[in-house]
Amino acid sequence: MEFPTLGEHCQFQSCNQVDFLPLQCKCGMVFCRVHFNEHCVSGNCDMAPKPREINLQSDDQIYRCSEKGCRKGNLHEMLCNKCNKHYCIEHRFHPSCPEIDDETMAAKIEQIEAPKRQFQEANKHLQEKITENIRKALQSSAKVKTASKIHLMRIKQKALGPKSISSSDRVYFSIKKPLNLEPKKVEIVENINNIKPIESVTLDPDLKDTVPVFISTKWSLGRAIDSICDSCHIKNENNKAGYTKLRLFRQLDGYCISPLKMDVDVSELLSKEVLLEGDKLVMEYIDNKVISGIDENTQIFLS
Repeated sequence: MEFPTLGEHCQFQSCNQVDFLPLQCKCGMVFCRVHFNEHCVSGNCDMAPKPREINLQSDDQIYRCSEKGCRKGNLHEMLCNKCNKHYCIEHRFHPSCPEIDDETMAAKIEQIEAPKRQFQEANKHLQEKITENIRKALQSSAKVKTASKIHLMRIKQKALGPKSISSSDRVYFSIKKPLNLEPKKVEIVENINNIKPIESVTLDPDLKDTVPVFISTKWSLGRAIDSICDSCHIKNENNKAGYTKLRLFRQLDGYCISPLKMDVDVSELLSKEVLLEGDKLVMEYIDNKVISGIDENTQIFLS
């Protein structure tokens, strides 16, 4: 044996096993954990510690099992999904609940789920409204379409990006860099009626004050932002704890591209027309408190 002096033999009759963490009674005898408890409750030793009895009637910290005839208590409450009563581990998954039938339970679940579905449908409508709003303005003039093509050609001629990206996977944008490290003021929109309509659009094909870049359609938005920052020499600490975060905005309407979900694919944003190749995008710092205070259905616009 490698450690012959470690541990002691249990002195309980017929046990004698070596316990590396033995328990010693005040009478001097040494036991393993199982037989120490038996020694204490046997009543043969006056010096053994008495087990503490829990008074379920007076101890407010103990949750008593609701099963008839069960006196077990728990420190943590475990409620039945049907009758909302506490049950111990043994009776927690009881086969039936007389308090609420299945029909009533289904009605309660529907009462909870209905507002969630309504909110999701409203958010979907909000997204469609934003996309329709901006694209209608773009399509209002044939000159805008022609200018967009020319703008994209000029971007491709000067674009920066990782050479490892194959030409078939490249997508091009022009990026306006942040003027400073201070967080930009933003407008939070939760109500579809608060979106300001765009009546007309003037596309500026001038690349002045912007950096043409290309990224991969196979990347996530987070990786795309990292690559754009490398190409444009923008200080990027999105992966660190700080009071500001970098986000991408459309220059045309100030719309923030997926403020929370950084794992969304660039190809998905393109297919949903949240982004169009050749778009002029704005990279800006925003307060981290703004991001932490919204949910995935909230939209952000530059003020």
